[in-house]
Amino acid sequence: MFMSTYILTSMFPNGLNYEQSELFRTLLTERRKFAFIASEFEKMHEKTEKYFQFFLKMFRESGISFDEAYVVDGRMTVAEAQKALTEADVVWLSGGDTPVEFAYLKKYGLDTILKQHEGVVIGMSAGSINMAKSAICTLSCGHAKQEVYEGLGFVDFSVEPHFVREKLSEELLELSKKYLIYGLCDNSIIVSKDGKVSVYGEVYCIKDGQMTESR
Repeated sequence: MFMSTYILTSMFPNGLNYEQSELFRTLLTERRKFAFIASEFEKMHEKTEKYFQFFLKMFRESGISFDEAYVVDGRMTVAEAQKALTEADVVWLSGGDTPVEFAYLKKYGLDTILKQHEGVVIGMSAGSINMAKSAICTLSCGHAKQEVYEGLGFVDFSVEPHFVREKLSEELLELSKKYLIYGLCDNSIIVSKDGKVSVYGEVYCIKDGQMTESR
């Protein structure tokens, strides 16, 4: 696999604080092209545009701007989507319906492009789940059914976004007997770079039926 920088997030309801802004400024060294991959390619374009602008504004307010930024979804042909992704320095994998997003990645051949990407890939919520070797969709995270499938394989652990420590579920504890899962709270970040994993903010390691705070 090609070396890239992988950033897994849950959500930033109030934008980035100073420390988070500093981290992103350090990690996003190339800022020519920003590709925002939608979770739903064929519908809800208005919602996609809303979140696209929301996160561009979040970056701008943190002193990060891109020469060019665009949405990758069904308004592009397969060839256009693949080209747009190949040329991007920074790729954003949106939140939304996790299995639906992954199905579109495969339908458009973007999973292969992502695995060859040498820039920065940022996942948020569903996007973070799909970056894992084993993508785990849980009932406790609001999915309609529990589902585990082979994800993009960028990291060897799985994540539960929007995690709340006090609401640790038996479902997660049971799954953790087979999978290493990180409970990723909102406003927290996991970075995987050069084979090293670093956590920022409130992140919990759930393993072998036990939970500990990651530092």
